Amino acid sequence: MKMNDSIKARCIELAQHAVGLGQKRPYTRHGKRFYRPYRNYFATLLPCEPWEVMVGAGYAAMREYEREGRAAATFWLTREGLDWLGDQLGMHIYDESN
Repeated sequence: MKMNDSIKARCIELAQHAVGLGQKRPYTRHGKRFYRPYRNYFATLLPCEPWEVMVGAGYAAMREYEREGRAAATFWLTREGLDWLGDQLGMHIYDESN
């Protein structure tokens, strides 16, 4: 799937939420911005087009399950996805496990 501007904007918004941007702020060192996430996941009912687009692009991975009788999934950003989000926001985003 190709990302049009509205899907891309929604993907960026959801990816930021998944890594906790908004709850915690990036920091600046030597004129460059960095962010160390304290989490990297987003749970939602399916279907969820923006996350499915990110999975298709290799920016995210997912685990499906059933919640209250409905299809649901937990998504997380891959290293490639963290790099993509960082490029969109002009910062380096660390992997939360490092």
